[in-house]
Amino acid sequence: MRVILAILTALFIAAATGLGSAWYLTRGEPPLGGVQVGPWTAWPDVGSPAIDPYARAIVARTGALPLGAGEGLALTATHDSEGRALDGACTYSMRGALPPSRAWTLTVYDADGRLPANDTGRNGFTSYELLRRPDGTAEILLSRAVEPGNWLMLPQTQRFSLMLRLYSAPLAAITGAVEAAALLAIDRLACP
Repeated sequence: MRVILAILTALFIAAATGLGSAWYLTRGEPPLGGVQVGPWTAWPDVGSPAIDPYARAIVARTGALPLGAGEGLALTATHDSEGRALDGACTYSMRGALPPSRAWTLTVYDADGRLPANDTGRNGFTSYELLRRPDGTAEILLSRAVEPGNWLMLPQTQRFSLMLRLYSAPLAAITGAVEAAALLAIDRLACP
């Protein structure tokens, strides 16, 4: 009887460890293959035949539809340019240029990865809506209070993330070879 109990205990511990580690590794962003460019992170192999098993499990678990290898690149930011976690109570300025692409979108997500409800009904910009300076650069303000110009309302949650999708970008961008100067910097302006 002791042997059977020991075997059942060992099987329970093994199953709990295996399932727990699988849950932990597939609950957020892929643990492998990320390319960091300033505050932005991209996973160029997601959406390609070279996707790793962890990223494949995350895509299956979340139901996400990643851009295909030839379609473009998605970049995510959860921290500002100084490495501080993005906080919905703060005010941010995103300044700079965007890498060349046929089109792009910038979207704000809440801590759960969902589009937050807000009074404006707007959670992002497209490349066709953004007001630009004469030199082609732009500034986007992110805050809970209304701001003039290019402005997006932040969610009521403490944490949030940004996703920049580049569509029909050059091959260098799709493979993750993007320089930090070619992306919007995320600067914290004020925080209560």
